[in-house]
Amino acid sequence: MKTSIYFVTSLIAFTLLLFACGSKDQGKDQKAEESITSAREVSPKVVFDNDYVKVLKVTLAPAESLQAHEGEKRLIYSLSDYSIDWVERGKNEGTRSWKKGNVHFHEAGSHAARNIGESTAEWLVFVRKGTKLPDCPEQFLEKDVHVVTPEVSRQLFDNDHFRMTEVNLPQGGSIPMHSGLNRVIYSLSGYQILYESDKEGKVERSFKPGDVHWHGACQHALENTGKTEARFLVVSYK
Repeated sequence: MKTSIYFVTSLIAFTLLLFACGSKDQGKDQKAEESITSAREVSPKVVFDNDYVKVLKVTLAPAESLQAHEGEKRLIYSLSDYSIDWVERGKNEGTRSWKKGNVHFHEAGSHAARNIGESTAEWLVFVRKGTKLPDCPEQFLEKDVHVVTPEVSRQLFDNDHFRMTEVNLPQGGSIPMHSGLNRVIYSLSGYQILYESDKEGKVERSFKPGDVHWHGACQHALENTGKTEARFLVVSYK
C-alpha cells in the first residue's frame, strides 16, 4: 500500500515538473515570437545629399526591419558583419549575409529587409539621382587614383554606374595630380590632408570618421599632412 502511494506521489510530482518545464519553454517561444512580430521598422538616415547624389546609412538592431520602399540603382558598402532576410519587388529572396567591407550593387526597385542576426547591421547606400552630372573634359578613369597609386589603394567595385576605391594613405604619403569622375568621399578614419585641384587650388582639410563630402571631376592631388593614416572610400559616379 505504501509502495502504491509512493508511486502515485512520484508520478504526480514528475508530471508537474514536466508541465512546469513545458510552460517555461512555451513562455520563451512566445516571448521570442512577440519580439519578432513587434519588431520596430526604421528608415535610412541621410548622411549626404546634393543635386546629383544621395548617401544613406542604414542601422538595424537585431529583429529590426527596414520598411518596404522604392530604391534607385545603388551601391552598398557593409559597415559591419550581418545577416538579413531580404524582400525584393514583393518576393522573399531568403537570407543574405555580408561581411564588413563587402560591396554589392542593386538595381532599382522596391525592397525591404529584416535583421535576423544577433548584432547590429549597418551599411551605406550610395545613390545617383537623375540629374545630369557636371561636365569635365578630362574625365579619365584610366588615370584615377587606383591607377596612379596602386600601392595605397584597391578597387572594390566597378560596373557601368559606379566605381568604388578604398584608399589607405600613410602619414606623409601623397597622391600625384590625376583625373577622376564626379565622386563622393566617405571617411573611414580621421585624417588631415593638403588637397589641390585645378579648380580650387591648395587647401588644408580635416575629416572625422563618417564624414562625407563631394568632389566634381577634373584634376586633383593630395598629401597626408596629419599624424595618422588617412583611410577613405572614393565612390565615382559614371
